[in-house]
Amino acid sequence: MKFDHIALTSNNIQNSIDWYKSIFNDVSVIYQDETWCLIDVIGTKIAFVSPEQHPPHIAFRVSSDAVSEQLNKIYPGHVWKLHRDLSKSFYVKDPSGNFVEFIKYEEDYEK
Repeated sequence: MKFDHIALTSNNIQNSIDWYKSIFNDVSVIYQDETWCLIDVIGTKIAFVSPEQHPPHIAFRVSSDAVSEQLNKIYPGHVWKLHRDLSKSFYVKDPSGNFVEFIKYEEDYEK
C-alpha cells in the first residue's frame, strides 16, 4: 500500500486547476470533468471534488490482493465501489473523523 492522492473540495473545478497552475510550473491534468478532477502537482496527485459527491479525504493505493484481504478482515461488510475510470474504492473514517479512501486501479486487480 502507498499514498495515492489527497482530495480537496472545490465549488469551481476549473478555478482550482487554474490557481494551482498559476503557482506551480509543473502541473498536469490527469482527468477532468464538471464534478471532479485529478491533477499532478510536482509529483503529488491532488483531486478536486464537488462537496455533494465526495468528502475531502486522503487516499491510499491498494496494490495487492493480500492487502485487500487484510482490509476485508478489518472492515467486514464494506463494498468496493466501481468508478467511471474503472478504479474501485471504499471510504472509512479514522479515529478523528477524517475520511480515508482505499483505492485499487484496474491494473492492480488480482495481484
